[in-house]
Amino acid sequence: MRRLLIILSLILAGSIFVAWPTMALDQNDTTIRETARDIRLRISELDQQLKEHLRRVLLEFGNRQVECISDQPRKSLSQCIEDDARDLTRTTITIASAGQDGPDLLDDLADTEERFALFTREMNKTNDLLARAGAKLYLSSLDVAPEMDQLRRDVIVYIERKQAYELRTKQALLIATVAIILIAIFSLIFAVIQRFR
Repeated sequence: MRRLLIILSLILAGSIFVAWPTMALDQNDTTIRETARDIRLRISELDQQLKEHLRRVLLEFGNRQVECISDQPRKSLSQCIEDDARDLTRTTITIASAGQDGPDLLDDLADTEERFALFTREMNKTNDLLARAGAKLYLSSLDVAPEMDQLRRDVIVYIERKQAYELRTKQALLIATVAIILIAIFSLIFAVIQRFR
């Protein structure tokens, strides 16, 4: 009975050793998902500011003639924006929660990267048109690039730690399996020896 209690205690200690890193990973997972959501919402705020700035500029410079595209006939700034395949004055909808049920954080990171790239492209395109019209460019004191870089690093570190923990768990399970098999073999040998005595 005493041996059984010792074995059960060792198995319990081993399970805590395996489960503890997983609990820490779950906490990191939640933090990274919240950070990605916050970045997407901040990008949405910047996007709204960009659209509002463009609308104000159009009131003053909308009739100014500019080259919408290089080597093309000049049009008014308003016409350039209307002719755009995607209306630059329309606010892009940002999904606050993305990839929530995914097995990893790569979906969240991809959604955030895509949203950031879309906003950057629209901002550059808008500022290019405004510069051609001689209007005030859109400049914001809020920059999410550092947060994006940190998010990328956090996801990479998370994935590396997850792989390391999974490897450690497999090793622990292998050691436990071998130990159980050896205990069973030696118990059987011991039982056989005791019987023949």
